[in-house]
Parts: sequence; C-alpha cells; structure tokens
Amino acid sequence: MLAHLFDCPVPPGWEFHPDEHGGGMVSAGRDAVLHVHAEEVTDPAELPNLSRMLAGFLTAHHKPVHTKELLALKLPGALGFAWQYLDGDRAVRVWIVGHDRAWAFLNFQCPVAVEPEYREVVDGVVRNFQLP
Repeated sequence: MLAHLFDCPVPPGWEFHPDEHGGGMVSAGRDAVLHVHAEEVTDPAELPNLSRMLAGFLTAHHKPVHTKELLALKLPGALGFAWQYLDGDRAVRVWIVGHDRAWAFLNFQCPVAVEPEYREVVDGVVRNFQLP
C-alpha cells in the first residue's frame, strides 16, 4: 500500500481505508485497527520534536509520560518512539516516527483479549513502515 506520505504493508486479509492524512487498516475480524496519520514537514528548521509530541498525546489521552520513558526505535530512514497501555478493555499501542521531510503517528487498538494474536502482524507493519 502506498500513500502520499508513507509506504507500509497491509497485512493479508486486512482492509485499508484511506483518509485525508493517511488511513486505517482494519483486521479481517474487524476487531482491530491500525490508524496512520502522516504530515509533511513544512520547514526542516522547525522539525517537530517527536518524543515531546508523543509524550504530549499520552499525557492528554492516558497519563503523564516523560519523554525519557518512551521506547526509542529506528525504522528504515526514520527515528521514532513508542508506548503501549491499557484503556479499559482495549490494548493501545502508539508510535510516532519521522525525519526531516515527514512524520507519522500510528495508533493500534484492539480488545485486550485478542492483542497477542495481532502483536506479530502489527510489529511487522511498523517495522516496515517507511516515510518518503
């Protein structure tokens, strides 16, 4: 699957539904979704601070999280940060990745009971996620 600002595999049996800034991948069982929101960096001198962006999102939607607590990761041509948490009966995993031309926020959610079934598939999508 190729979008304007990112490229990533859609797992077999999943459906991709594009939107203005990316789109959502819905599992075959319709009980899990991985949403991608991507944006161009308009001024590299004003490059977004990815760890602060993710920590700010988590603080607003989950609990206060310090940037030092985030899991750093390296993807093909980009750097990123990750976090996971429980929200009631939902498992939530979030990533923010970027470089000097674009950044993306990935948000995976599913019922806690089925999260282990999706972990390897979702890890593969994220591991192969690419920005232009």
